[in-house]
Amino acid sequence: MSPPALAIPAIAAFLPFSLFAASEGEDGRLIDIKKDLAYEHVIRPIFANYCYSCHGEESKKGKLQMHTPEAIMKGGSEGDTVIPGDLDGSNAWFRITLPTDDDEFMPPEDEPQLNEEQKKLVAWWIEQGASFDKKISDLTIPSEIQSILGGWQVVAVKEAEKEEPEIEMPPAAEVGIVDGIAKSGVLIMPLAQNSTFLSANVLNVADSFGDAQVKQFTPTAQQLIWLNLARSKITDEGAAELAKLQTLTRLHLENTELSDKALSHIGKLSNLEYLNLYGTKVTDAGLKNLEGLKNLKRLYVWQTGVTETGAAKLEKSIPGLEVNLGWKAPPPAAEKPEEKSAEKKANAPPAPKKKPAENAEKPAKKPQPKGKNKGPAAQPPAKKKPQQPAPKKKQAASKEQPA
Repeated sequence: MSPPALAIPAIAAFLPFSLFAASEGEDGRLIDIKKDLAYEHVIRPIFANYCYSCHGEESKKGKLQMHTPEAIMKGGSEGDTVIPGDLDGSNAWFRITLPTDDDEFMPPEDEPQLNEEQKKLVAWWIEQGASFDKKISDLTIPSEIQSILGGWQVVAVKEAEKEEPEIEMPPAAEVGIVDGIAKSGVLIMPLAQNSTFLSANVLNVADSFGDAQVKQFTPTAQQLIWLNLARSKITDEGAAELAKLQTLTRLHLENTELSDKALSHIGKLSNLEYLNLYGTKVTDAGLKNLEGLKNLKRLYVWQTGVTETGAAKLEKSIPGLEVNLGWKAPPPAAEKPEEKSAEKKANAPPAPKKKPAENAEKPAKKPQPKGKNKGPAAQPPAKKKPQQPAPKKKQAASKEQPA
């Protein structure tokens, strides 16, 4: 007899577009700027999560579909969805940047909304030509976009069959508790069909999600297996509540203010297999708290205080662990000696003018013409204004004026 399915009608619409979904081998890994495709690995997952419910393969509102490149370029009844290189002319950009109370704003207010980083990525892709086959590295990547992509994770559009963790299936969580979490703005859903395990994501309420809100997950400690608190306001004190969620296998804490102190609590999650600490304040000292997590397979610590030495030490203590320190820009190509010399000469400052020696003889004065009084030095003649043409004289009337 299969376990009972968890009934969560309020969030059923989100199931096909889980923010956690990833194909085998790409499960939540960070974007590889050198190898990954701009559309397939960055833009398509955004469209899938926020547009496909109304404009996907089985839905065609406004005669618009966005599930394939051909459908995107075909556009809909409102015009061109995307015009390569023309951001202002692209209807997709126009709709997602309207005021939220505008009737044409998309996605609708009652649907999950794109955050600012996702909007910036869409804008960047369109401005770079809206290519469907170019790699990220083939495009110009401004520093702001590079920073965003640094912590971006690959999210597959089509969910692969999820493997159930090697943990005994728990009883279903109380519907009232799960619905209460959903009403707070958290995306919470079953991990898979007919599963009582749960995944939760605070993406849409990250700016207001802090330590007090973390406590609402405690009643689902048996069922909650994936948790995404990225960009939230959780602190080291709030991390103590996470230690109660012993079933967790995946935990996202990127771009939060957590430090080494938080890792003393995270280190108690013995089932943890995936941990993302990108953009936090953790250091090599904090990694010592993770040495007991023998199930940990992937750890992301780009833009933290963790060094290559600290990462290697942790990998040695946990067999099979991969610590990802992030993408590093390749060093600039070495200049040829002659090019370097020419550039140095071109950029050299002009040589300072030599001051005349103090004891140098002054040039003799020109003799003054005899018979003339000495007066003030002659001034150069003033520049004359361009002469204006003289006004034409009025011609005398040829006809006699009446008396």
